[in-house]
Amino acid sequence: MKLLGKAASLTAGSLLIGIGIGIGIANAAQPDLSKMTMAQKNAAQVYFRAHSFDFSPIFSRYHPGPYWILHHASSFNLTAAQKTKEESLKFGMAKATIKDDMALQTAYKKYQADAQKDQPSLAVINHDIDRVGRAETNLAKEMVPYHLKSYAVLNTAQKQTYKALAASQAAQPTLATAPAD
Repeated sequence: MKLLGKAASLTAGSLLIGIGIGIGIANAAQPDLSKMTMAQKNAAQVYFRAHSFDFSPIFSRYHPGPYWILHHASSFNLTAAQKTKEESLKFGMAKATIKDDMALQTAYKKYQADAQKDQPSLAVINHDIDRVGRAETNLAKEMVPYHLKSYAVLNTAQKQTYKALAASQAAQPTLATAPAD
């Protein structure tokens, strides 16, 4: 999978740290994002990147979301109300993504259990694969509306700043096109 250039990677990685999906919370009914360790957050980034149809390099690279906007708050001169709305979007996105992550992990577990049977049923395996596909698609789509809504919070002048900063981010080479160190 392509990874983003240094600046864009920071943004995508920071976004996913804010989300906190993955190890240690998959079985939690109401995960507490503030109690996740850095290892859990890093694992969450890896899991999301592996199961989100390259969301970070394809969509988020050009349309960064609420975490990125908050990270660049000083460039936007956000009002208190805008900061509150962006924070709300960030945490709403995190909770929704965690829910979809858990659904995907559950679908994979069922598929794996059914595949381990001595004589698996073709119908059951096909159903499991469809379920995994739907769950992964939902996970990949989950953050898009939050990213678009976070842009909509901005006023006209802030949207111009957003476009300039986002264009700079999008211009960063991916690791696939960057020269090797």
